[in-house]
Amino acid sequence: MREREHGPTKGVSPRDYPPAVVEQVRDLYESGMTQAEVQAEIGPGVKVQNVMRRYGIQARPAQARVAAAGENHPGWKGDAATYTAFHLRVQKARGKPSFCVKCGTIDPSLRYEWANLTGDYANIDDYARMCQSCHSQYDCERRARTGARTSPARG
Repeated sequence: MREREHGPTKGVSPRDYPPAVVEQVRDLYESGMTQAEVQAEIGPGVKVQNVMRRYGIQARPAQARVAAAGENHPGWKGDAATYTAFHLRVQKARGKPSFCVKCGTIDPSLRYEWANLTGDYANIDDYARMCQSCHSQYDCERRARTGARTSPARG
């Protein structure tokens, strides 16, 4: 019969684990293993969380997981990323723009964007904060000057 942590079923008392099992769980957990790793090591038939709770083995505080972000993310595309991904990288690294370096406005009702300066989209330092109007004007001037698109071809 399955044991229950929220109170015993009629006539069934919580399971007592042998002292050797309790000591093994304590030693493994205190050596730095996670509860899941201890469970895998101990195997079926012993519920590690129940042993820890019943026998006073203090659980460590949960640690923040290191997010798989940037180059550590399995979907990372590097320099082959999309136009949107490049801009999101800049915003994550440098924050959301709130003023325009071209016209100097700081009006909070306007929309501000990261404008790429030279076409090196992978370089997060190759962007400037601009209001939407100045960004559009800058792209038009750059397109006229270089004869090339101001954004990578979207696929």
